[in-house]
Amino acid sequence: MAVDTQTLIILGISMAGPILGSLAGVSFRPKEKLLLAMLSFAGGTMLAISFLQLIPESIAMCGPVPCGVGILIGLLAMLLLGQVTPHSQTPVPQAPGPASPARLKDASVMMIAAIFLHNFPEGIAMASAQRMPTPGKALLIAVALATHDIPEGICTSAPYYYATGRRLRAFLLSAGTAIPVLVGFFLGRFIFRDISGFAMGIIVGAVAGLMIYVSCEELIPTSQAGESPRFSMAALMLGILFVMALGAVQP
Repeated sequence: MAVDTQTLIILGISMAGPILGSLAGVSFRPKEKLLLAMLSFAGGTMLAISFLQLIPESIAMCGPVPCGVGILIGLLAMLLLGQVTPHSQTPVPQAPGPASPARLKDASVMMIAAIFLHNFPEGIAMASAQRMPTPGKALLIAVALATHDIPEGICTSAPYYYATGRRLRAFLLSAGTAIPVLVGFFLGRFIFRDISGFAMGIIVGAVAGLMIYVSCEELIPTSQAGESPRFSMAALMLGILFVMALGAVQP
């Protein structure tokens, strides 16, 4: 059960992304236009990660039908979460106008929950990479994950801070998304080391489903509630392009 130096470095890098991003997100209160653009950017990254990375990976591991089952599980899980957690009934404005703080808080909480669950299989993936024969593979994966976790941290902590004014709570909730990386890594290394590719494929599909739900149900509609919906749409496209560019340089 000993943890070597390389493992500590990998875990430190992977957990630094959410923590640094969350710290940046509460360092200042952004203007509403920028805040909504952050939400839209996060929605674009989630959709791109789901359709360009997670779903293809899931299909490769377990096949199209089990992947579809996993996606459905993720969608239903987020629907259930939305029913059991406090949730604003404030509708999205049909015309451009100021965004509701309640809607911003709802969107940030749902996004934090989605990223929290999304980071769990990331930890398992790093543990699996450490068992690969290619030297440094896990380290490269950790750097890649930290790179996209930084903007995720900004996009989760900033809306919550903006909506509630609670800087420390916003930071802790957002930075807490680093915990599943750590838990997933140790479970993958010491307990689930023999988890089947089929089961992992369903889990990855479920993560894609919950991220699609949060993007389409919370992030994108809320980002369109401000006075500059076209600016938010441009941020959405930028988020998609960001994931595509990141995928081009990942190992």
